Amino acid sequence: MDQRKKDLLFIGISITIITFLHYFTISTKWDIHEFYRRLYYIPIILSAFKFRLKGGIITPMIIGIIYAPHLFIYFGKIDIAILNQFLEIIMFIIVGVITGFLVESDFNKKKLLELQIKRVTNLENYTRNILDSITNVVIATDNDFNIQSINQEGSKLFGVSVNNINKKLSSIFIEYQRIEELITNVMENKTYPESIETSCRTSNDKVIDVKLLIYPLRNIVNKTEGIVIVLEDITELRKLENQVRRAEKLSAVGELASGVAHEIRNPMGIIKTISQTIHKEMKDQEMKEGIEIIIHEIDRANKVIKELLDFAKPSIQQVKLYSIDKLIKEILLITTKFAQQYHVDIKYTSIEDVKILLDSEKLKQGFINIVFNAIQAMPDGGHVNINFRVKEKWAEIIFKDNGTGIPQDKLEKVFEPFYTTKKQGTGLGLAITHRIIEEHKGYMEIESQLGKGTKIIINLPIR
Repeated sequence: MDQRKKDLLFIGISITIITFLHYFTISTKWDIHEFYRRLYYIPIILSAFKFRLKGGIITPMIIGIIYAPHLFIYFGKIDIAILNQFLEIIMFIIVGVITGFLVESDFNKKKLLELQIKRVTNLENYTRNILDSITNVVIATDNDFNIQSINQEGSKLFGVSVNNINKKLSSIFIEYQRIEELITNVMENKTYPESIETSCRTSNDKVIDVKLLIYPLRNIVNKTEGIVIVLEDITELRKLENQVRRAEKLSAVGELASGVAHEIRNPMGIIKTISQTIHKEMKDQEMKEGIEIIIHEIDRANKVIKELLDFAKPSIQQVKLYSIDKLIKEILLITTKFAQQYHVDIKYTSIEDVKILLDSEKLKQGFINIVFNAIQAMPDGGHVNINFRVKEKWAEIIFKDNGTGIPQDKLEKVFEPFYTTKKQGTGLGLAITHRIIEEHKGYMEIESQLGKGTKIIINLPIR
């Protein structure tokens, strides 16, 4: 039984009992009936509270109908006394109507308040959903630059939740002093600067590049009570731009290298031929040893020229569908013995395989260059981990070593020709590998820390 039915039952039983007391109490004194009549106010007021104006009207009218016959029975004639009792019945109705009206008014106010609260809540939720749907970071702060609100993207990126919402803005920006000056200028001069680029530190201590917009946060009386910051993560965009610049630079260097290599190769060939002829006819042993040195150095120069030509034109021609897993296993057969000489352990892990269009021989050359570089970066031994996985429309191969590492300011140069961190080497290995990957429409990324090792990530498109 629901509450409404319980209330109706209680009111009905109350009226029945009080009426029963009136009709079945025989007394020569009227005082006891005066008390019974006052009891009718209980169900009248209760009905008005429970059923508002409707209850306040209907209940006293029902009481009047069932109570009036008792008056004629009890008094037996119409006089001033019975008229007073009928006036009491009218009072029942007046009390019920007034109480019901007040309760009805209060009920309507509560309903209106609930409706307003619901609207405000819906608006707040709608606003929050809009902010959380934005892929950029939106941050609102107070005048002391404490974070007061942040959308879902920002919470995920910077680890700011409801529990630590008052986190300082300085904990996010690396160049905070510069940002603080801009924010102060916006609050004081009410000018909106154009988007600026800066760096932020995420919750996992990773540095990202962001584009920053700053706006003053004003209340309904147009008073500034904080600022709104919009951040756009442009880290991947910067990586792509760097890759494009690097590709353009390497392309230009490649064309230059190709021309120079061709021009040098012919005179070097002539010098080698003449040197070999002189070497055969030379009788003086000391002079003969000198000619041998010249021939050896010419061969070394020719090797560099060949590498230059490989860098300039990787000449990917034998393209066919080939298994990446199979390709890496073939590389392991070639590099394992070399790695053992340096006490380096190579570990390969893969959970799936995919066949893509590639020149297997050229790609092997590129991967072997990476593995050899990793092995040579660990003169005292170590580990090289090769991981392969399919990521959306890309085949991702990761080469990771625990060698000496590369300084951060040198990372951008490792793909440039003739740049090397090794005592011996032409500095063309990674440059050639980069061109081979580029010819396969893929891209390379490198991460490194001094003393911890280097990670090279290669992504090849799955066509």
